[in-house]
Amino acid sequence: MKRNVALITAFTILSFFSWMVADGYAQSSPKRGGMVTVGLNTDVTAVDPHVTTAFVTSTVLNHVFERLIGHGENMELVPVLAERWDISPDYKTITFYLRKGKLFHNGREMVADDVKYSIERIMDPKTGNPRRTSLKNIDQIEVVDKYTVRIHMKKRDATILYALAYISPIMAVVPREEVEKQGGVMKHPVGTGPFKFVEWKPDRYVLLERFDQYKPQPGPINGFAGERIAYLDKIKFVPVVEESVATMALLNKEVDLLQYLPFKNVEKFRKDYVKRGIVVDEKPGQSWYEIYFGCKNSITSNVKFRQACAYAIDRDVVSQAATRGYAAVNSSFVAVQNQYYTPLHKKWYKKDLAKAKKLLKESGYKGEEIEILTTKKYAMMYSIAVAVQSELAAAGIKAKLNVLEWANLIKTLYDGNYQIISFGHSARPDPVLAYIYLKYNGFDDNYPRMKEIRAEASKTLDFETRKKLFEEAHNLVYEGVPAIVFFNYNYFHAYWNYIKGYKMWGTNFIRLWGVWLEK
Repeated sequence: MKRNVALITAFTILSFFSWMVADGYAQSSPKRGGMVTVGLNTDVTAVDPHVTTAFVTSTVLNHVFERLIGHGENMELVPVLAERWDISPDYKTITFYLRKGKLFHNGREMVADDVKYSIERIMDPKTGNPRRTSLKNIDQIEVVDKYTVRIHMKKRDATILYALAYISPIMAVVPREEVEKQGGVMKHPVGTGPFKFVEWKPDRYVLLERFDQYKPQPGPINGFAGERIAYLDKIKFVPVVEESVATMALLNKEVDLLQYLPFKNVEKFRKDYVKRGIVVDEKPGQSWYEIYFGCKNSITSNVKFRQACAYAIDRDVVSQAATRGYAAVNSSFVAVQNQYYTPLHKKWYKKDLAKAKKLLKESGYKGEEIEILTTKKYAMMYSIAVAVQSELAAAGIKAKLNVLEWANLIKTLYDGNYQIISFGHSARPDPVLAYIYLKYNGFDDNYPRMKEIRAEASKTLDFETRKKLFEEAHNLVYEGVPAIVFFNYNYFHAYWNYIKGYKMWGTNFIRLWGVWLEK
């Protein structure tokens, strides 16, 4: 009997050890060396962080540049280049205290003058930063001393902190001399991040290498903050547009990690490729997809027509069509994972064709053709448009799709000249910056309280006050239906199991600091 117990114990220990090895627990300590090649679904659009909002560009350049402040794992505000900050009681003065000894990749120390120059460069219309309007309430930037910067506001504006922490574009601190040396636009970016830029071969790759003089801040990795140690020698970002080509590139180890794993491929990867040593990670995201109604356009300017559409469309059907169910169905501009999300934000119309048809009649709709604008640049936007077209048809609403180039779709969104547009947004940790899109489609004109809510929420960081304001904002959206939000979708990354220390984040950004190779 004792012999059997001993055998069982030995077998249990051996099994547990094998499980640890297979599951990655019995791995060596972090070590330096090697290169990780990342497969992206498109190429970067620029390497100057201040001139583009393209998510793919930020994905790459977040390894090269750093912000004053950023977002943590739970989308809270965290210090990055600033060690801390103080806000005056009237929210009109913010003082940032910088970390000492932070070096640019050219070897010069980052100081307060660089912060002042960088923010002013972002604000300059000549730079072309699409987010510069979020800084419009800045009156003056004062260099107090070498490591202290004070921002004076024209009026009370608490959202300035969220603006400086933007996920994309990077509100990066850059050295003036490098910008001027390169003719005003950075073609060879120089930042303070853990990796430095080597070269960009358009449509081929972007190559980065470790910055050995990087000084990590203390503490565990937390979003863009914490100990960002570069173990890898190099990172190579390669655009692989075709999904089938991307899959083969991963299986052949031409790339080590794929940032985008299409929903349709998830089960195939989990069933077959995990056995070969590929890891499939899933993370709930805060990006959201929706349709907007042109509140100034014919037919869709009628609130009863918009409410009829809300009753006609089953959001579960649309979500399934666009994401195969890999999403959290959501009614609100406040993401399910956002700290301000409450049960009230679940409130929405339940599909009811009888009510939809009744409201259509009351709106005066006589069967006119409605145009839905979309694009094929992003598959989910197109899939949503097709599903919405089908749902509306069941209620007797005729809709046609008009597929635009991505640049034209963006321009049309901001112009507000459309009937229905299918669109999507990356994470907006501050709901003010999500609800702001309702000013472009004319909703504010008929519901001025929405503008007031945004203004009131912009004047405070008090959690309870803001939470109540965002609940009121959702009630206005429910009443006036300026848009129909469908879901916050999940992110999937696939990579070989010899990549260690990798951790997904709800923003979908790849973070290759703290990552090493074991092969």
